[in-house]
Amino acid sequence: DLHHHGTLVLSSMAAVTDGTLVGTAPTASFYLFITEDVMEENPVEESYWVQAAEEADRLGCDIISSSLGYYGYDNPAYSYTYSNLTGNQAFASQGANKAFSKGMIVVVSAGNSGNSTAPYVAVPAEATHALAIGAVDSMEFRASFSSIGPTFDGRVKPDLMARGLGAAVCTPQGDFTYVSGTSLSCPLISGSIACFWAAAPQLTNQQVVDLVKQSADRFTNPTMEYGYGVPDFAAALSNALTLASWATSSVKVYPNPFYNEVTFQGDFAGATTLKFFNALGQLVRETRLTPNQATVDVADFPAGWYTYLLQEGTHTITGKLIKP
Repeated sequence: DLHHHGTLVLSSMAAVTDGTLVGTAPTASFYLFITEDVMEENPVEESYWVQAAEEADRLGCDIISSSLGYYGYDNPAYSYTYSNLTGNQAFASQGANKAFSKGMIVVVSAGNSGNSTAPYVAVPAEATHALAIGAVDSMEFRASFSSIGPTFDGRVKPDLMARGLGAAVCTPQGDFTYVSGTSLSCPLISGSIACFWAAAPQLTNQQVVDLVKQSADRFTNPTMEYGYGVPDFAAALSNALTLASWATSSVKVYPNPFYNEVTFQGDFAGATTLKFFNALGQLVRETRLTPNQATVDVADFPAGWYTYLLQEGTHTITGKLIKP
């Protein structure tokens, strides 16, 4: 009830009106955070954004969908320049990267500045680990307003593209209409990622991002206007299920809970790396596994829960273990 923008964005994901409008993640659960001061543009809003991301982490959220961006402020002394877009300078961009390190996926509108003198993807979409989403029309041609890359340090941005020209939404009054902006392409991708991740829950956030990018139509030839292009979630899911099949059929991990040793049993045909991370995400052990079976001494691990990561070539398996 503060501004209609939030309703339009949410409806792109959450609407359920059969025959009229169904969002891209209609059965997902949502937390809503207001971080934007619609009366002014002030750097404190980045602090609000980071505070919301911290609360999302505390609540156990998997995905942050953020349809906003910062480049110029009311006080020009605080405004950004292109040279600031290096992925981790801006406060909100640092927050986006930290959220990713905690296991979340951060999806952000690329921005609507493509026709301006500063056409670049803004903060926090320019963050190293944020997925910046640009806008295309129904024929998958880029909307002229959609912000472009690359970043100042040469990274590909936007990352992906989705319908943002004439996107279907619901208004606060309950009317259905079409609006334009990367604010709409962002939640369309966010909801799609939610469904994709639900279908392949064994994936890490990095694996989800990689598979979605790899499915996009310009992945092998990204451009500063389209990034990696429009993703194909059916292809991404097919590749994810291939990884899942390898993971579930070839590896057994026991015991869990563990005390002094953990055994990884499987057909390790190639060089397989094993990593353990503690609850803070810190790497506490890295080793190589031998074919068929490997027992790892973990008697020195303090009590708590741990995440393991097995990597063999392009295949990875993750899981959690507990030491009482």
